Amino acid sequence: MWQVGVWEPEEPVSPLLVELAEGAGCLVRACCAPHPTWNTPLDLLVVAPHGPRAVCLPRCRAALVPGDVAPPQCSAPPPIWVSYGCASCNTLTLSSLTAHSAAVAVQREFPHLGGGIVERQELVLPYSGPAPLPFLAQVGTALLLGLLP
Repeated sequence: MWQVGVWEPEEPVSPLLVELAEGAGCLVRACCAPHPTWNTPLDLLVVAPHGPRAVCLPRCRAALVPGDVAPPQCSAPPPIWVSYGCASCNTLTLSSLTAHSAAVAVQREFPHLGGGIVERQELVLPYSGPAPLPFLAQVGTALLLGLLP
């Protein structure tokens, strides 16, 4: 069972991720404290959009963070570091968005928690909300858990 921590001090995304993880053997734990702590080692840490910029992350195998969050300076970055946002320097970006579909671009390949590789690609996915950045966090979580190709 994957242990997923969601740090969402300003904008909740955990309801979206709980729904995603229901059939995937994941336990999602949310934290809205200014400095997140979990008693269990995390496989994946998801930092919600518009969260804090100076991050001292708890230990985790993988981190999914907004593009303007720099790798931690207080500890070693996790082995898997995936950023999401609107800038082309982010690992995951939106290349197009309509009322019914979103094209998510994987700009660089990265390993997922199951041991495989998520390759550079464009995924066209159904979209009816939420806002674009929480949607990217949801897609990034699915990719890191190996639920999408």
